[in-house]
Amino acid sequence: MLAWLLWQLERIQRIHAVAGMLISEFGVEAEAEARRREREANSAGTAREWGRVVSVVARRTPKRAALEAPTDQTLLEFGSVAEPTWIASDRPQEFRIQFVCGTHDCDPPNLTEKHIQAADASAAIVAAANTEWPPQTIGLRILDREGREVFAREKAKRR
Repeated sequence: MLAWLLWQLERIQRIHAVAGMLISEFGVEAEAEARRREREANSAGTAREWGRVVSVVARRTPKRAALEAPTDQTLLEFGSVAEPTWIASDRPQEFRIQFVCGTHDCDPPNLTEKHIQAADASAAIVAAANTEWPPQTIGLRILDREGREVFAREKAKRR
């Protein structure tokens, strides 16, 4: 088990080192270069590794710098491009995760609530999945700032 953990740590360090090298060499174009290498990989495993490098580069490079950088005309293949329309807001939104705890045959269930910040509903779902759930959680709901339910899930009843 320890050998596997050390191997994972070395793999993560290697991915971060490659991402750092790409950022220092390509600057704001590092993510595009990593994606190109991911597409051109010879095997599925290599493509997965480059995909991990892409995500590290995306987290490390500032988004504003990439948007404000001057675009080289040779990169534009289809002539003039319209200004992009942004869907996600810059400010994270507030969501509430409600955990329903108890057992299916016991009334009333206990309700535990946690506040999170996320870019949108899908990011809130991912954050809920990565959050430590209270013991005996049988369901969860995610509510937006206005109290509207954006996601709900209940565990299947055991037989």
